[in-house]
Amino acid sequence: MIFGAYRSTPSTSPETPYRGYLCSNRIFLVAGPTARDRLLEAARIRFAASGTLAPTLEDIRQQAGVSVGALYHHFPDKAALAAAVYARVMADYQAGFLVMLRRQATAEGGIRGGVEHHLRWVAAHRGEAELLLGDRLDSPELRESNAEFFGAVRDWWRPHQGYGALRPLQTSITAALWFGPAQEFSRHWLAGHAAKLPRGVITTFADAAWATLRGKPEEDP
Repeated sequence: MIFGAYRSTPSTSPETPYRGYLCSNRIFLVAGPTARDRLLEAARIRFAASGTLAPTLEDIRQQAGVSVGALYHHFPDKAALAAAVYARVMADYQAGFLVMLRRQATAEGGIRGGVEHHLRWVAAHRGEAELLLGDRLDSPELRESNAEFFGAVRDWWRPHQGYGALRPLQTSITAALWFGPAQEFSRHWLAGHAAKLPRGVITTFADAAWATLRGKPEEDP
């Protein structure tokens, strides 16, 4: 479909702008970002740049371009806003991880790919990585996202465990063995402000994860 003229139309609400697209002499209204989404995006940018302590709610509200009423309707305080940002960043991280994982046909590819995804994501999203590697900010959204994520990982893991390529999945233990060393390294690397990951670091941690999580080879009779 080829769109013709672009036309902005008056919004029925200052907090939810609409854009109009003219196509075949008909105008289709598409809702723009909601006030909540704009607040989350503004907070995400601010928190990634300077942490959660420095930006004020007023700073974030002004950057988002929403009213005071809209701010406090969605987020009664900065702790609630920070928890919502944490959940959204985690959900984005997990979505990218699952895209990678579902492309892996082998157990080894998935285990190594998980480590590589983690370290490359940290290197590409330093500020957001510092948020996720800090204190866990719990929320219903985070718990829901985690449940869906670990359910998808279990679905991928199950057949590989079934034919002996992977050890049995124990969610908390497996996660610590798979990502614990890479996460601890990530904290040190972020604190050091290095421009790039050290050469060979992905292979080092991927080797360690695979050696730990692969199924035990059968002993010769």
